[in-house]
Amino acid sequence: MHETEESETHGESVPPDALAPALAASEPLFPSEINFSNKSAVRICLACAVAASVLSSLPLGVLSVFWLLLTLLASGFVAVYLYHRRSGQFLAARAGARMGWMTGLFYWLIAMIVFALKIVSLAGQGGLSALLREQMQASAGRDDASLQEALRILESPQGLAMMIVFVLFFAFLFFTALPAIGGMLGSKVIEKEN
Repeated sequence: MHETEESETHGESVPPDALAPALAASEPLFPSEINFSNKSAVRICLACAVAASVLSSLPLGVLSVFWLLLTLLASGFVAVYLYHRRSGQFLAARAGARMGWMTGLFYWLIAMIVFALKIVSLAGQGGLSALLREQMQASAGRDDASLQEALRILESPQGLAMMIVFVLFFAFLFFTALPAIGGMLGSKVIEKEN
């Protein structure tokens, strides 16, 4: 009889709203969903993006393109690996791809900041069109009509804007797809190892 009275008083004395702070305090440190509200995942993705940005900027000459590809794939892979090590959670392939994509998004943002700073510094040296003219003439090695037409288009404000939008769009696809693939591979490798 004493037990029923005690259970009744416990049931009546604790309002449902009073449990909310206790439930909020018991939220896991590493939420199971990978998104931008998962602070641990965001920190790891940002750290991997910064490291990838530094590593991919190493002057390696002819190997620079391959190094960039490897760095982007590895950034997603390492982000998933670090998240697994810190949280103990195994990420499904989709969550690994999302984590890699987030890493790539941060990488893209860093690259766009660097790109904007380079454009600002080029403004005093004749602008972006002068740099493009030099590079295109050096790579073509001759003055042909199609090169002159391309340079004329790039010197117009509309042509330059169209080229910048084109570069930003394809850079976004490239810089986010490769880390996403790396993150998906990372989740599969970690899953097989354990």
